[in-house]
Amino acid sequence: MNSYEAVLFDLYGTLVDGRGEPIDGAARLLEQVHGSRWAIVTSCPQRLALGLMRNAGLPSPTVLVTSDDVSRGKPAPECYLLAAERLGADPRGCLVLEDSTHGVQAARAAGMDVINVSEVALRDLAVDIDRSNGRITVRR
Repeated sequence: MNSYEAVLFDLYGTLVDGRGEPIDGAARLLEQVHGSRWAIVTSCPQRLALGLMRNAGLPSPTVLVTSDDVSRGKPAPECYLLAAERLGADPRGCLVLEDSTHGVQAARAAGMDVINVSEVALRDLAVDIDRSNGRITVRR
């Protein structure tokens, strides 16, 4: 089981569904990463992303990277690299939770490990944080 410096979440399809409702397990996972380095990285514009998070009752991330912040969207790695930079994390020390093919490609191109949540349900994941060093472990 690997531990990470930061966890990065896609928003649409990963944390919220097509109706803007939270995916089962999303709120619990975000509560578990509270106080650690985490980000939401989305292809949505900032205004839509904030509205989706608010509507779903999800907490605000440490870092939010939206389509407004990058010149090239997924599958380009720019969005994930920017999130790692803003968190002060080495991209190789980041874990991404993502649902789309382009998002998985972007995360891998950024040198990050990926959990494809179209294959693994969020409700089946749990997060452990080592408070002595801030390392994050996601387990099934």
